[in-house]
Amino acid sequence: AATSTKRQRIYRTLLKVIAHKPVSDRPGRSEPRVRKRRPKAYPLMTKPRHELRNQLQTA
Repeated sequence: AATSTKRQRIYRTLLKVIAHKPVSDRPGRSEPRVRKRRPKAYPLMTKPRHELRNQLQTA
């Protein structure tokens, strides 16, 4: 159980670490730009997501 000032210091330190830590590359992580339900400016999803993802990676 930390005091409020110590808790604030821990919180700020944690935010600094999160903000400065680089995000690593995630190869193969991409989602097809299609819409499933709500109206958006993309075509409808007519195939399963894994098929569209594979199609996007080979294109």
